[in-house]
Amino acid sequence: MDYSIKEISERLGIPASTLRYYEKRGLIGPLQRSAGQVRVFSEADLRLLQIIQCLKRTGMPIEEIREFVGLIRQGDATLEQRTALFERHKAQIEGQIEQLQENLAVLQRKMKLFNIPAK
Repeated sequence: MDYSIKEISERLGIPASTLRYYEKRGLIGPLQRSAGQVRVFSEADLRLLQIIQCLKRTGMPIEEIREFVGLIRQGDATLEQRTALFERHKAQIEGQIEQLQENLAVLQRKMKLFNIPAK
């Protein structure tokens, strides 16, 4: 089944401008075009966009997502590289969590100093 940019936008909750940006940055595409030069999205494009959304929700930068998509396109031979990319991203997230926990501890100490009850 094929989809228009409007259908994909509505189905995934992604603005059409973002879809065009993804195509321009090489995350998706090159897309098929209708006789009227309208972008046509395939089921494979839809699945790829769902993967992109998932990775974006994890905070993965667009450049790393583009790298991951490129590795997917190269096939199963890149499984180790994809795993390494995920491991790097996981380490970044763990570092952010650690920093947030430290920030929270500082705030909790300050609240005790100022006798602000914790909620």
